[in-house]
Amino acid sequence: MCVGVLDEKVGPIPVYNINLSETLSKKLTMKVMLGVLSFSSDSKEENLRGESIIPFLKEKIITMAYLFPIKDSKARGGFRQCSIITAFELKNRALVYENATTLARSLKSISATIKLEHIQTSKFPLVISEKYDIIRSKLFSKKNQKTPKGKDYIRIICPFCSKKKEIEIPTVAKGLKFIEHQIFEHEICEHAFTVYLDSKFNILGYKDQEIEVTDMKNMFSKLKSPYN
Repeated sequence: MCVGVLDEKVGPIPVYNINLSETLSKKLTMKVMLGVLSFSSDSKEENLRGESIIPFLKEKIITMAYLFPIKDSKARGGFRQCSIITAFELKNRALVYENATTLARSLKSISATIKLEHIQTSKFPLVISEKYDIIRSKLFSKKNQKTPKGKDYIRIICPFCSKKKEIEIPTVAKGLKFIEHQIFEHEICEHAFTVYLDSKFNILGYKDQEIEVTDMKNMFSKLKSPYN
């Protein structure tokens, strides 16, 4: 897990991490915050909050994140945009989707303990790591993995060959602000690509399977930022 902040000079940066390297924390923070913020055009406090699910294929992990603002008189608009990002092995993607609501609620609870002075000094209370341990233990409990979940069906069209197919996504993931969902080879056709979904499972667009941070900056530069 890592905590990130949007620095107005250098962009998104991590200021705290647990069980993640500094290099990986930087990559997660950059991609997650750039991705979610670029699909938002409203700078009101309530609209600076939201969850996302974003995979990182090369690292074979999937992230669940919660973005939130902290009041800061020195920041644009009076708010400092922050994020809490949890990372799991990509093989646990279904488990992350099925527990999206619970994870979001837990991350929101952690965000309530984070103050501006923690961000400024990079010194965070012990309760954050304690809550993080609880999140992981509950997620991987045997009882949790046996609980049946409802499904939603989304019609996907391959952007390369136009083949169509409905895919299943756990209904509990509906309501997340932003989902970057990976379509693997032979799941619909021989192509692999990314589908971007909003909180109602509407398709925002498609993209090639692997997006690097440098590519993301170009892709999202055409979209509005809440700080524009």
